[in-house]
Formats: sequence, structure tokens, C-alpha cells
Amino acid sequence: MSGKAESKGVETMLGDPRKALVAFSIPIAIALFVQQVNVLVDSFWVTSLGGDAMAAIGLLYPIYAILIGIGNGLGIGASAAIARKIGGGRRGEASRIAGQSLVLAAIVSVAATPFLLAAEDPLLRLIGAGATLETSKAYAFPLFLSTALILMSGVVSGMLRGEGAMRRSMQIQVAAAAINLVLDPIFIYTLGWGIAGAAWVTSISMAASVAMGLYWYCIRKSTFVAIARRDLRVSAAHMREILSVGLPQSLEFSVMNAFNVGYNFCVIMVGSTDLMGLYTVSWRILMLLMIPAQAMGGAIVSACSAEFGMKRYDMIRRAYLYATRASVAVLFALAAATALVAGYIAEAFTAPSGMTDLRDNMTVMLRILLILAPFFAPVYVGSSLLQALNRSKVALASSALRNGVLTVLFFSAAYLAGTETSLWWAMVAGEVFGGALMGYWAYVVLMDTARKDGRTLSGRSKRGRRRAIGK
Repeated sequence: MSGKAESKGVETMLGDPRKALVAFSIPIAIALFVQQVNVLVDSFWVTSLGGDAMAAIGLLYPIYAILIGIGNGLGIGASAAIARKIGGGRRGEASRIAGQSLVLAAIVSVAATPFLLAAEDPLLRLIGAGATLETSKAYAFPLFLSTALILMSGVVSGMLRGEGAMRRSMQIQVAAAAINLVLDPIFIYTLGWGIAGAAWVTSISMAASVAMGLYWYCIRKSTFVAIARRDLRVSAAHMREILSVGLPQSLEFSVMNAFNVGYNFCVIMVGSTDLMGLYTVSWRILMLLMIPAQAMGGAIVSACSAEFGMKRYDMIRRAYLYATRASVAVLFALAAATALVAGYIAEAFTAPSGMTDLRDNMTVMLRILLILAPFFAPVYVGSSLLQALNRSKVALASSALRNGVLTVLFFSAAYLAGTETSLWWAMVAGEVFGGALMGYWAYVVLMDTARKDGRTLSGRSKRGRRRAIGK
């Protein structure tokens, strides 16, 4: 049986979704903040290794992000399915979903790891690592070898979020980031492993987060959802349920990061590998600002999936509108504040590596890219709502169209204008379009789903919610 903390998380998930959004988004935001700070500190340590090392991280990032995206996609599929089962009062099936999520991560890892290791050299050349091939290979090998850990980390976090255990999901991610922060300078400089050291530390931190999650599920057995040995036997039906959300979501992450390879090519073509490194850092700063929207999105998957299981569409609509408005307002304020100190940020990242001549370039880049920050709110929140409604294919189609438009604009700016600022403005235009598109489809699908079901209000009582959590 689960403890009081785990039951409390489920109670929150099955209650008022707006309250659940606040309660769930805070630990998610803390975890994301620590992760993004960790990424920035990682970039800071690597800047002292020179422009090639920074460029290597930038070039490898889309591939690494695809692996993270696949793991997170499977985790979101698990989270949505587990929350729906709990909302429908089917705790046993929620346990089955959790077990099948681990099996799926293992299957994907067995297929992906040998491929990545065997195709390392041609793959790195394909993404533009010709001038930095050896440096890129040193960074890539530990990451490719740790594919299973990367995928499993996302899945375990998603399982915890699916049962409302947001604090535990936060704890395993914060622990991983803390390990990374402590070991980075030791492996990079003290041991003299350079950029390879940064990658090995990432692998170690992922292993620690997975170990913590599996300890709670398999050894201590203190989670609301219990995983028995029978839950690990392959079940095609439950895997399909996970993949109905997880596969489109993984593809959505993959599509976005595959397009990033082309964007990187344009940046190098117009600027240099040094500018590529600063472009990567700028995006990491931008991702730090987007944490409130990402946190709201993560909270929506759990809270609204449970509401979807209870068919309380009016509560889903209120939660969606609340999350969108709050995220846009917060991202606008953060972007405006960051624009004021953009010059100081640029100085911090250009001075250690001797790229002071690019300080002004990075300042301009940051200030232009900050304009698009508020428009990312409906992307994260809208996509998460579609996942909760089991309509991830719509989110995937919207993401593909958004990135297609952005690619046309980006390559047109690179080949026709051929200036750095034209690239940044092209990205702003593409993301404004993408945010409006995702927000539109999320609301339309919600209204259509409620109409087809023939209801807008749920009569689910407190008694029904108690039955859903097994009381």
C-alpha cells in the first residue's frame, strides 16, 4: 500500500484541476530550473575548452535532445495513461501501464544503442561536425552508450507524474542535476577528460535518477502504483495505449530537433562555429525562461488526463485557459527583464573563451530571440492538453507544420539576406505562427471532444473520486 504522501498526490490530481496545476507545476518548475541551470553551468565550464568544444555540444545537442525527447515522450504517454486509469478507478491497470512503460524503454534502447554506436562517424559528419569531428566523437560516445539510461530517466519521471507524485519526480531530477554540477569540473579539468568528461558525468547523473525511481517502485514499494513481476510481461494492448500518446509525442520532439540540425547549418554558414556555440548558449538561456510554461504543460498532462478519465470537460477547459494566460504573462515578464541584462549575459559567455568580438552579436541575438518567448506558452500548454485528451497526433501535425514554416523562413533568410539578424527575425516569425497554431488546435479539439461525448459537466462525486484511489 502507498503512503499518505502518495495518496495525497492522487487526491490533488482528482480534485480541482486549477489547484492541481499550481500544486503540480511548482515541483516541476523547480526540477526544470535546476536542470536548465545545470545545462548553463555545463556550458560555462566547456567555454574554457574553446570554440570547438562549444560547437561540438551545439551540434550534438539535437541528437541528444531527440533521445531525451523519446524518453520524455514515452514518459508522457505513461503519465497520461496512468492518470486516466486512476481517474477511471482502475488502479490495477495503472500498475500494468507502469510496468509496460519500463519494458518499452528497454526495447527501444536495445534497438537504438547499437545503431548509434555503429553509425557515430557518418552521423556526426551528416550533422556538420567535419571541422570538429574528433571533439564531437569524444562527446558523443558516452552519450550514445548511455541511451538506455537517458530513455529510462524520462519514463520513470513520467510514471511518477502520472500518479501525482510530482515531488518525487522533482527529487530524482534535482539529484541528477546536483551530481552533474559537482562532478563536471572534476571530470573535465581535475581528471583532464575534457569534453568527454562532461558527457560521462551526464551518464552518471542519469543512472542515479533511474536508480532512485526504481528503488521506490521495485524495492521500497512506496508508490501509489505498484509494479509486480506480472506487469513486466509484454502486453501489446497496454503498449498501444502508452504509444497512442507516447509515439506521437516522441515524434514531435524528434521532428523539432531534427529541424534544429538544419538551423545549425544555417547559423554556421552565415556566421562561424564560434557563433554556433553562442547560438546554443542563447537557446539554453531561452529555455530557462520557458520553465513556467513547461511546468504548466507537465501539470496539465497529469491533471487533465485524470479529468478526461472522469469526463469533466468544463474543468479541463478552465484549467487550459488558466494555464495559457498565466504562462504567457510570466514569460513576457521574464523576457522583458532578461532583455535588460542581455549585454552582461553575453559578456559572461564570450569573455572566458576569448570571443569578446562576438559579445555584441550575442547581445543582439538574445534580445531578438527573447521576443518569441511568450509565444512558446501556447505551444507547451496546447501540446500538453492534446496529450491529455489522447490527441497527440494533432499536436504532432501542428509541430511539423510549425517547423516546416520555420525552416522555409530560416533558409530563406540565410540564402537571400545572409545576415545573422535575418536568421533571428525569421525564427521569431516562425514561432509566433507556431504558437498561434497550437493554441488554436488545442481549444478546437477540446470543444470537439466534449461535443462528441455529449457532455460538458461531470457528475463525478467525491465518493467516486475516493473509489478511483482505492479508498
